[in-house]
Amino acid sequence: MTFMPKFHDSPARFSSKYHSNQESELLGEWSRDCLFKWFSQHEPAAPESVYQSRLEDELRIVADKEYSGYFLIVADYVNWAKDNAIAVGPGRGSGPCSLLGFVLGITAVDPIRYGLPFERFVNPDKETLADFDIEFCDQRRDEVANYIQSKYGVDRVAQISSDDARPLPSRLVICDRPLSELVPLYSNPESGFPAAKINLSQITSAGLVQFNVINQKALTINQRTVEEARRSGVAIDLDQIPLDDSEAYRLLSKGETSTVAVHDDERYKATLLAVQPDCFEDLCAVIALSQSRLQNFIPQYVEHKRHPDLVRYFHPALESITADTHGLILYQEQLMHIVHKIAGFSFAQGDLFRRALKKSNREAIAVHKIRFINGAKSFGLSSAESTGLFEHLVFSCQWIFNKSHAVAFAMIDYQTAWLQANYNYGDAEK
Repeated sequence: MTFMPKFHDSPARFSSKYHSNQESELLGEWSRDCLFKWFSQHEPAAPESVYQSRLEDELRIVADKEYSGYFLIVADYVNWAKDNAIAVGPGRGSGPCSLLGFVLGITAVDPIRYGLPFERFVNPDKETLADFDIEFCDQRRDEVANYIQSKYGVDRVAQISSDDARPLPSRLVICDRPLSELVPLYSNPESGFPAAKINLSQITSAGLVQFNVINQKALTINQRTVEEARRSGVAIDLDQIPLDDSEAYRLLSKGETSTVAVHDDERYKATLLAVQPDCFEDLCAVIALSQSRLQNFIPQYVEHKRHPDLVRYFHPALESITADTHGLILYQEQLMHIVHKIAGFSFAQGDLFRRALKKSNREAIAVHKIRFINGAKSFGLSSAESTGLFEHLVFSCQWIFNKSHAVAFAMIDYQTAWLQANYNYGDAEK
């Protein structure tokens, strides 16, 4: 049971077109309509039927978990921000794995194009539910929180506290009743916004649901540049710019990441200089490889990039999954695809396998190992090959990264570089 409120309709967005009072039905109508409009304006990465089937699967999972209202609430305040010229990021964390979130405008990452399984975000076989991490212009983020508060009630929206009882403005709870009935409240001394005396680890057990409105300064600077270009008669939609601008990659390859600290640290710059990204897949890999646990794989990635003939795949079936990373398994989602393709795991089972490996849950790993080896042998691998691949996946899971997070952050970094290359980005910060 959760104390999440029912979604409050926005007349300008819904009432004239959608008539259902059921959250799951409203979410279905709205998302199908959004997907149809998206098809009319974009070239999909797969047949339309693939998108339609994926959307219906996600809607079913979300409805089964009684989570439709959550998607509606987040989509509403994200789209309100966009309608009011507040810059919104492409997403972060596992949220970009959702096609539903993409078509509703919550995220700007097409999960089918980037091979991101929905079950990495919402696993139907797990009780706990994920939440969207959404970034907003740092100077106007508070307007979004105020909008949420005005819609659901001053007494029903509050910031969450850190472990040392400091309010976290980027983390909110929205409740179906006065929060004072469930948790103690106090006033954020800096803003006066209500804060609940409950930390992140206690949210789920308390029956509360977390909503995220995160500050991102890079979005503010990028938006200023876009506005300056507009005043000069040039319209820019950063979500629609081509991802193959050679000048943008030239700047990135020089280690010129941003005038704003997105990943602007020495390790990230060093990874850019080593990899010399010349395509978006490379930039995503840079995000992953710049993590300390992946640094040792930079030389192998670079060597394989420069000399594709050196790439060796453990099995030919892995080529389609790891070709973009030059034979390396860099991402959690790649592991999920491998066990799905080779061993017949569902993506939900693949996510549970990934979690078991990450937590070194020996009992669960032993069960997954039997299932994996039997499935791999049915696929055509020998007993030795099946065991060897399993052990390789166990080893890889010690350092693999979240691809959906890498794609989303790569988008911000690329957009920044693209603006630097084309529209006097540095001047906008002044």
